[in-house]
Amino acid sequence: MKSQQHNQGELKELTVNIEAQLSEDLEKMSKNSGLPIDELVTIAVKRFRSSHADYMGIDLDYP
Repeated sequence: MKSQQHNQGELKELTVNIEAQLSEDLEKMSKNSGLPIDELVTIAVKRFRSSHADYMGIDLDYP
């Protein structure tokens, strides 16, 4: 995971409100992994997006 490149190309700022515990957990994960919070959030959103293609209007037909 650490060898993958994230947040490459054009970037756009996104401001969100999340639960305080989630914010604290992200800070702890960033400190322990050495990855910036921005990268951790990008990884999490990419994983969520790949698991929920239906939210993007993509109809996957699994056998």
